[in-house]
Amino acid sequence: MRLQAAAVLLSVLIGSLPPGQAILEAYNTNLKCSCSKVTSTIRVQYILRLQVLPPGNGCPNTEIIVHLRNKLTICLNPEAQRVQKLIAYLQRKNLRSTAPAPVMKRGP
Repeated sequence: MRLQAAAVLLSVLIGSLPPGQAILEAYNTNLKCSCSKVTSTIRVQYILRLQVLPPGNGCPNTEIIVHLRNKLTICLNPEAQRVQKLIAYLQRKNLRSTAPAPVMKRGP
């Protein structure tokens, strides 16, 4: 008798849940995205560090996070043309400013 009551109660509880709610919630939430607001303008001289995070692990968006010299963090719009030019400029600048690798010569 108790087993039947428990089975009925369990079936009522399972039947009252909407189908696939947990699956839809997982796809519609961006709990792991760092950027909620984005901008497309920033001055180069204020940038301390630039971080590009590809989509994955809970966030379907490409995120560009800029750490400024005054300790603020700003997110940039990765599709904005200004931001793409800024990234290309910083990559060129960074490639030119790296020091050459030291060469060790071994004596005879």
